[in-house]
Amino acid sequence: MLKLTKKFEYGLLAIRHIASTRNGDVATAKEIAERLHISHELVSKTLQQMTKSGIISSVQGVKGGYRLNKPAADISFSEIAEALEEPIQLIECDANPSGCDAFSGCGIKQPLTKIQKRFREIFDEAKVAEIL
Repeated sequence: MLKLTKKFEYGLLAIRHIASTRNGDVATAKEIAERLHISHELVSKTLQQMTKSGIISSVQGVKGGYRLNKPAADISFSEIAEALEEPIQLIECDANPSGCDAFSGCGIKQPLTKIQKRFREIFDEAKVAEIL
């Protein structure tokens, strides 16, 4: 069955926490880890990936931490999944047809591909602001 990864869930929770800070404030990896009861190492890695992708920015220094680079209403779940290298993939053959022995005569690929497309649209439409 389809299941979101823990990494993606933690990414959403971290972004939600950052988005809920007061205007101008930042959230630290330590603060997020403690609040969410997640390992600091995992939170730090997740935040680094989202910083690298441009969703959030890192503020250095004693009062440093992380802040959103754009409004929560403009950050999609798809962006977070891509930043964390968590593909929104229901079926393997859609991404790798050569990895499936039954690909040429498969009767389920087409309907599952439609579901895959709709699922992707839902993730594109879902915004961080909806979980605040």
